[in-house]
Amino acid sequence: MSNNILAPVASLVAGGVLASASVVGLVTTLTSAPSESPANVESPEYNYGTTE
Repeated sequence: MSNNILAPVASLVAGGVLASASVVGLVTTLTSAPSESPANVESPEYNYGTTE
């Protein structure tokens, strides 16, 4: 009986940990220092709205 309850709870905990780690990694990457961030505000990759 306890295995019937333990497996789904363990699965939910493992999924929560994995999702949390993914979100933390994404937010850390997007908000990291400019030297560690792939984006460059001074020189954008695409100039939308220009007619050059």
